[in-house]
Amino acid sequence: MMTEIKYPEIDLYHYTSIESLMSILQNETIRLTDYRFLNDTQELSYALAWLKSILQSRSEDDFVKKLLIAIENIEHGKIERLKGVGENLPYVHNSLCDVKYYILSLSQSFDDLPMWRMYAKNGCCIKFNSQKMYEFFYGFRDANLKNGVTNLINGKVNYHVRNELEDRIKLWCSLKNELMIYDDILRFCLLIKSPSFSFEHEYRIGIPFEDQYLNKNCSKEFFLSGTTIRPQLELKNFPIRDIVEEITISPFVTSELTKIGMQELLASKGISPSIVKLSNVRIR
Repeated sequence: MMTEIKYPEIDLYHYTSIESLMSILQNETIRLTDYRFLNDTQELSYALAWLKSILQSRSEDDFVKKLLIAIENIEHGKIERLKGVGENLPYVHNSLCDVKYYILSLSQSFDDLPMWRMYAKNGCCIKFNSQKMYEFFYGFRDANLKNGVTNLINGKVNYHVRNELEDRIKLWCSLKNELMIYDDILRFCLLIKSPSFSFEHEYRIGIPFEDQYLNKNCSKEFFLSGTTIRPQLELKNFPIRDIVEEITISPFVTSELTKIGMQELLASKGISPSIVKLSNVRIR
């Protein structure tokens, strides 16, 4: 019998629209957005630019050259990863692959007025169970390792990259772990954002994924936001009864029918309607 892995208990909140909430509950799925279509237009490039600015002055070092090549490939949507080859995939080799980086944006701030205004003015805030959330995503990772899915990218977003750059580069150059170059750079850079977004207190989960591995458990979907069509990776069989702990309705939503309809939907899915709350933020 396998021992259950205990992950850190973290309060994780997802600010979203009522439409997205309904999709999560009705379809029992969760969607991660292509990083290029998130609200920060400098996603990934912000941290990569800082890395390059430091590394280029040290490009005579052989390992630094490899870091710079990896950064250039990542900027063009390519990463090098170990992939299985042969019958039943008994062997592995390094392969340069075309990937997309899909992100689930969460926050550690609850019932926060700036977050309501920015991301869910007419929506809601879902509290997720961090233990069950991790079990789901690591389960997806494990089931797709043979397809080249790398480690999950997860953790708090850092809004002060310059404080860590030198130490991180020294660590990479001391270890010289060539097999992990792409993984290390991605895990670092996809958890970096401009200080302008520090109010979000973001916590994110990311998956580097190749479209050729889409299957019955994950599909590519599209969401229309204004005039922009956003590509998303939809993961099936999302255990809503275990993961969704609480739903708070935005203070800008005043119709009592919103709460009633939400409770009816939850009840139809075998989830207690009592988890629906109203925001404590008071606005005119």
